[in-house]
Amino acid sequence: MNICIVNTGFQLGGVERVAIELANSMQRNGENVSLIDFSGDNTFFYNVDQDINTPQVINPRKLKRKLIKRALYLKYKFNKSPINITNLYKEQVEDLIKYLKNNDHEILILCQGLLTALIPILKKEMPNMKIIAWQHNDYDVYTNQYYKEFISDYILGVNQADLVVCLTASDLDKFKKININSCYIYNPLTISETKISKLNNKNIIFVGRLAINQKGLDYLIDIGNQLEKDWKILVAGEGVDKEKFTKMISDNKLEDKIILKGALKSEELIDLYLSGSIFISTSRWEGFGLVITEAMACGLPIVSFNNLGPKEILKDGDYGILVKDHNINNFITELKKLIEYKESREMFQLKSLERVQDFKIDIILTKWNVELKKLIAK
Repeated sequence: MNICIVNTGFQLGGVERVAIELANSMQRNGENVSLIDFSGDNTFFYNVDQDINTPQVINPRKLKRKLIKRALYLKYKFNKSPINITNLYKEQVEDLIKYLKNNDHEILILCQGLLTALIPILKKEMPNMKIIAWQHNDYDVYTNQYYKEFISDYILGVNQADLVVCLTASDLDKFKKININSCYIYNPLTISETKISKLNNKNIIFVGRLAINQKGLDYLIDIGNQLEKDWKILVAGEGVDKEKFTKMISDNKLEDKIILKGALKSEELIDLYLSGSIFISTSRWEGFGLVITEAMACGLPIVSFNNLGPKEILKDGDYGILVKDHNINNFITELKKLIEYKESREMFQLKSLERVQDFKIDIILTKWNVELKKLIAK
């Protein structure tokens, strides 16, 4: 099959990592895969298989289009007037259509909601192309937060997709109400076979974008202020709130408790996980939680707030500790139990290693292949 995967960018991030992992696996499995960077930047933070085509066919947005976007968002803020997605990315859409018409792709996979909103435009130009809307976050987060400004285009895109792929059984019910041709497939594990942490180091691991609200970085401050002697939180990631978060650490005199490690690539990230004894996720919302499965693969016990993705990964708490209602005091209580008792860490390590088998790339790729073949056969 000739498959084209499009994302809004391929720099540092969970969606980017998963999209490239799937593309690499599909290519090695005999498919002909292309990756398109809709931002026009064409920079790939993660390793892309040398046989994958990465044509630079999208031109970056010009200043005029950026100014139009800003004006439309301000107008929306004032009168809630829905935005037409074409007005935000007119030239990029034209570039993508031109490329797709000149190349023989049987299947187009669009990552996330912004690109999903383009499906009606693409279908009008290429009615015979099979288009998959690959959703990487919680339906409610998409509709109530991320894409509310162009919600009509997003919902219409979901409706017109040939297949909607989401990440959890809970979200599947919501997407099926809009498009019966929906399924859920877990994100694949993006690290290969690795060693297992011995759980001896006094390190707690956190990996994620430095975005205070979504990732709950303020909760890390609360945890740091109550952390046991000699224990540290090692934080891997970059993001828009790095400067603010650094100041929060400094204001609370936690420089020796919360250590920023920056953006780490595969081997460095694995070494970080292996240096830890516990992994924590303090996100306020999480569509899946790729870093949780990575940590589990390295044998780390998991403590997470109970939101959509972690709830699915940890099977309602069967495979890790889920803390309800974003209650940070309860979170710290559960964390301290793991800190105090290595036996508890070892028990949850076994649970992590058992559950992570469900996210192995071979299993996930098989599920994708089944859906792709059904799509082609229609």
